[in-house]
Amino acid sequence: MLRFLRRSYAVFKAYFISDFIRSHGFIYGLMSMGLWIIMFTIPVTLFTPEGVSKDEVASRIYVGIMLFYYFSAASWDWAAELRWMIMNGRLEYYITSGAGFAPHYFGILPFTLIWLCIALVFNYVLISIVWAPPAITITNYYAFAAGFTLYTVSLIGYALLLGSSMLSTGSTGFFVEFLSFILPVATGGLFPLKQSPEVLKTIALLTPFSYPAELIRYSLLGIEPVVSIENAILIGGVYGALFLILGVIVFIIQLRKALRNGFPSVSLW
Repeated sequence: MLRFLRRSYAVFKAYFISDFIRSHGFIYGLMSMGLWIIMFTIPVTLFTPEGVSKDEVASRIYVGIMLFYYFSAASWDWAAELRWMIMNGRLEYYITSGAGFAPHYFGILPFTLIWLCIALVFNYVLISIVWAPPAITITNYYAFAAGFTLYTVSLIGYALLLGSSMLSTGSTGFFVEFLSFILPVATGGLFPLKQSPEVLKTIALLTPFSYPAELIRYSLLGIEPVVSIENAILIGGVYGALFLILGVIVFIIQLRKALRNGFPSVSLW
């Protein structure tokens, strides 16, 4: 256990120094993030009907951004990390040394949380300047805890499935970019399902992400989900658990194939 923690700390320290101290990627990332947020929020500010509270609109934008960033973390920090581990030989080293790659992910987890917190604070300030200060209040702690727990379970399953595709094909880039932008929209992560077109609502409810997203939005904004709270927790829990089990099974199968046939060459895109 002590060796596991020591390895995890070494990974965290390396990533923290590389991204926050030595590299300018952190600053460039915030600048790019700010540009994207301005591009997405300006149309909202221009076409919002009169009489609609700016605080309410800013809060909805902020919650959508929060869910989007969490989804992106699962895509890039968890799933796409396998690509970099294959490229620089770390994955083979972890396997041949017997250490496994669990300490690596345990080490980057706090790094991901730090980045998410900084990004959310940055976007809160930016939205407050461009639009209005988001009025975020947890009105239902039970729904909030259940929503984030189920959302995390679903995202782990998603990251395992996406990581499995990288173990089998070695490609990422455009594929991850496509999923990172399309799935949050298609699964109700950015907008309340009650206000979404019927086709999009139907598609979203076929995925495990929509139910916890509805719970989170209800607990923070008071927007009633399209299904009852009890059904959202029940369906989201069962769906998320099955999705996670599927991800584990597929990942194990692809990892065994990679160990038998060798890891694929990683493409740029």
